[in-house]
Amino acid sequence: MKGMLLMSLSARNVLRHGRRSTGTFVIMLVSVLALNVLFGYVAANLKLTQDAFMRWGARGHLVIERPTSPLAETFEGVGQQPIDAAMQRAIEAILAVDPAVTAVARSIGVSGLVAGDGVTGIFEGVGYDADAVRRIKGPAYEYDVVAGQPLWMTEHADAVVLGQGLAGILGCDVPQEGFAPLRVGESPTERRFHCPPGPLQLSAVTEHTGYINASYVRPTGVMDWGIKEVNDRLAVLPLSSAQRLLGTDDISTYRVLLRSDSEMQEARTRIGEAFGREGIDARVFLWSDRATFYREVRGVLLTFFGFVFAVAIVVGFTSLLNSSYTNFMRRKRELATLRSLGYSRGFVTAMAALENAWLAVGAAIAGTLGALAITHAVRAAGWMWTPPGSSNAVPVTIAWVPGTYGAVFAGFVLLAVLASLFPTRRILAVPIRSALADT
Repeated sequence: MKGMLLMSLSARNVLRHGRRSTGTFVIMLVSVLALNVLFGYVAANLKLTQDAFMRWGARGHLVIERPTSPLAETFEGVGQQPIDAAMQRAIEAILAVDPAVTAVARSIGVSGLVAGDGVTGIFEGVGYDADAVRRIKGPAYEYDVVAGQPLWMTEHADAVVLGQGLAGILGCDVPQEGFAPLRVGESPTERRFHCPPGPLQLSAVTEHTGYINASYVRPTGVMDWGIKEVNDRLAVLPLSSAQRLLGTDDISTYRVLLRSDSEMQEARTRIGEAFGREGIDARVFLWSDRATFYREVRGVLLTFFGFVFAVAIVVGFTSLLNSSYTNFMRRKRELATLRSLGYSRGFVTAMAALENAWLAVGAAIAGTLGALAITHAVRAAGWMWTPPGSSNAVPVTIAWVPGTYGAVFAGFVLLAVLASLFPTRRILAVPIRSALADT
């Protein structure tokens, strides 16, 4: 009964005195809207950056390598011992029975000289299992060329995919469009490119003998990695071609895709323990362990969000506190009258807290609805932009973040309740007779 009375009285008081808190209502509404939209933008950009490493870069969830030093543990692909055929069989036997593993791709780094049509340049690239990498990249990133065909589509054993810059250096006529991931239901844009007639010659130093080896390849696709310096040297080969060029059956890296992101830590521990039992000298890394760029982007975005969050909380609480003092101090006699009628201090405190809570609930609902509308509009717009220093276009989007909506909603209601306590305690400290006599 008392609860219903509290709800009724507080709601009526908000309707009666709400105009005095219009400014505070607007500030809270804008704060809720800004926090929800901003965190949705941060979450979407972190997911895009994560996909750039896990999907576009085909790292998957886990990376298995044999680092030779602490420095090699920090930088992926640097100073790694080769994984020979016997160790590959042992590793693949463990990965084959792990319930969380859905795709495994082997890869090896390769670098050397490339020559064609009287032009010689340096290439630096990778050889990998094309079909397995396709599964790791997923539908949005599997068509990873801006012209020609990706490796998994071609049937040529001597295929090579070149970076845009390297293809241009070798005299190929290539489009300059940047790579963009495919949206759901979208088909890839097929473009042609033309290179001088004849194959390209790749030369490299063999792994174990140190001899110079050469092979002939034909460009079947052109890739935009997103960074000019990489594009100027990039060459992507089928794993067998790279091994043949290097004169080895070894590989340098396993890239492992799991069923879900939530299984990464458990799978890493489980696979690492299995390696220990079998005496396999290899390390299991999370995709993010050596993703320095991702950690930098994450730090910048979260720091910016933290700053905006702090400003919104301080401004919102200050406005609530100011309006609470203005509202309740003008109503000292009204509150004293309630106490003279037998209502307890707790009842009056709860009523004041509920009045502020109603105000916060209204602002939070309006702000959340506004954030949902903005998020829907941005996601439906299909905007794309190219970040500075990159040639890859990325979507401008905002993620749905239900947890944040709820946390911001509850946080502002709590702030409103807290702001009501300061003036209420001051009013209740005054004797009833003095409060009623005060004009």
